[in-house]
Amino acid sequence: MTKIKIPKKELIKFHYRQKKSAYEIGRIYDCSFATVANRMKEYKLKPLSRSIIQSIYKKKRFSGSNDEKAYMIGFRLGDLNVYQTVSHSDVIVVRCHTTRKEQTNLIKKLFKKYGQVTIGGKKSLYINCFLDTSFDFLLKKEDNVESWITKNSKNSNNFAAGYIDAEGNIGVYDGRARFKVDSYDKNIIFWLYDWLSKNDISCPKPTQIGEKGQIYDKILNYKFNKDLWRVRVSKQESLEKLFFIIKPLLRHSKRLEHLNKCLKNLDDRRRKK
Repeated sequence: MTKIKIPKKELIKFHYRQKKSAYEIGRIYDCSFATVANRMKEYKLKPLSRSIIQSIYKKKRFSGSNDEKAYMIGFRLGDLNVYQTVSHSDVIVVRCHTTRKEQTNLIKKLFKKYGQVTIGGKKSLYINCFLDTSFDFLLKKEDNVESWITKNSKNSNNFAAGYIDAEGNIGVYDGRARFKVDSYDKNIIFWLYDWLSKNDISCPKPTQIGEKGQIYDKILNYKFNKDLWRVRVSKQESLEKLFFIIKPLLRHSKRLEHLNKCLKNLDDRRRKK
């Protein structure tokens, strides 16, 4: 394998003057982050801290409504990694690794108006969003739904939509429309169950479908990190009520595509009666 050459002068220009990260330099030379890091070690170049690199990006304070905030929190608890490089940093990083381009498109759409968004990778994609500290409401990662969301039906609907976009499964299986959410977040699963009940949507009580440490893929030896819980809706009338609430609020293109297929399935079944 031919060693990828990155001139020292170029590394100095991109990293120290232009404040580009190793990931960004890797995209320029069509190589990995590790390759760039190795060349820097060879040249005895000390990498800049993330906070220095990230501080160059222009950022706009969060000024969205509670609708947007509730959706973002739901989506974050389902599928995003959020952190500050250090406690006193003025940069909050939202990131995600995924194989789904629709996922990166959604995250970019959510945050690009507030700060710099970078996307890299080919089969396995990664996205990083650099935001200011007004997004500190996304830092907390707890299996819990805050009271300001629960006490307001509109906020609850938006939170549910965000979490469903991240973790939900909507589709037609064995000729019938189905909805389910599988998650390690037991408290949020039971919150969804209560939310469904409050909206007169009939569904069974959540069930545990996997135990911590249980192997679910014997070939790859994948195990459940925690107990896995499921909430589901299967009845036709209940699915129609659920889809009526969440369709205007979902932002994930695949979720919406699958929801529309489910609506067609429900309509076709009704016509056959």
